[in-house]
Amino acid sequence: MSSTVEMSQNNANDENFANTLNIQILQHNCARSTQIIHACMKFVKNKTNIVILQESWMRDENITISHSSFICIKSNVQNTYVKVLIFVTKNAKKFTCTSRSDIVNSEDMQAISIANNKVQKRILLFNIYNEKLQNTDNEQLYMIERELAKVMLNSEQKVSIIKDFNAHHSWWNAKISNFIRMKALIKWVNLHKCNLINTSDINKY
Repeated sequence: MSSTVEMSQNNANDENFANTLNIQILQHNCARSTQIIHACMKFVKNKTNIVILQESWMRDENITISHSSFICIKSNVQNTYVKVLIFVTKNAKKFTCTSRSDIVNSEDMQAISIANNKVQKRILLFNIYNEKLQNTDNEQLYMIERELAKVMLNSEQKVSIIKDFNAHHSWWNAKISNFIRMKALIKWVNLHKCNLINTSDINKY
């Protein structure tokens, strides 16, 4: 399973929001396996509100599995393999999720907004798979550098990032001395004054 780090701007308010809605989220890298996706969906039924997947399984035209209890949200991209998916429970009564393709629309990164009628502010949630691709200038850039670095948020926007970053830094793992693929990420989270909300040195599975 893949470890994750969650970042959140305006952390205290985000926790109050999540507590009000009692949202349960599962994240997993599925290694393009239908068996793993089905196992995740079986595990979360009646337990989890939102399922965040990276390296999801897709067949032609980016068609993936369907589930009787969840709605699938995916990026609207053509002629490329979509690696990130979000499943939202059909039984959500206290909150709504809306795709934010106006902010980002990529095979490796997607955004949704989470809202309810009790809280004025919405949470913007990013699902990211930090894949390396070659751009038009033949540079090898990871998703954080290609897409996340371009996203600019106002100071009032609540945001959470759930992802498979493949990024190493002592901020979330004190044992790390060789920092890898983290410069653009650290720059972005510092710019937006984000906080680490999972416990340092404890992997999230």
